Amino acid sequence: MAQNPILDLNSPPISSLVYLKTNIGGWFFDAFLRSTHTSRLKITDHPVQTGAALTDHSYLEPQELTMEIGMSDAATSLIPGQFTGGWSRSVQAFKVLQELQAIRVPIQVHSRLRLYQNMLIEEISAPDDFTTLNALRCTVTLREITVSQVRTVKISSKPAVTDRANRGKGEPIRDQSVAHQIKQKLLGQ
Repeated sequence: MAQNPILDLNSPPISSLVYLKTNIGGWFFDAFLRSTHTSRLKITDHPVQTGAALTDHSYLEPQELTMEIGMSDAATSLIPGQFTGGWSRSVQAFKVLQELQAIRVPIQVHSRLRLYQNMLIEEISAPDDFTTLNALRCTVTLREITVSQVRTVKISSKPAVTDRANRGKGEPIRDQSVAHQIKQKLLGQ
């Protein structure tokens, strides 16, 4: 492929549009016919004790976005040079999506409802028939990668308990179980 599927989102022709127009990783397709935004809260199945913090029994799953995209061979690109280098814009658009999926680098996706960070293309579905001879109509499913930050903490190499630690006063505990009481009565004590 003649172009790199990773774009510089800060380049002049793209930076003015990237946060305003719907795009996938800085690639501006001709049409976004439908977007389905899915946000799920996973709730545990086991019983929860009364008074327990319910946040401990549920968590947000990664965001999911499904977009139906349209591309025409008759239109021109919003960004000059996008989807060129092949025999048609629609085929190049499909190749760009496949390469974005294959390189597995998290991308930014902007839609009308929200800006998604750290998204990977999970599935591309593109039916090809007589209605798409000079166009592309495909469904792209993206899923968020949950990113966490690791922090290194210095700890002491000294033991937590020393011989000089105050461990309190140890006293014997008298066994007052029912079995012990019966034994005491039988022995006459």
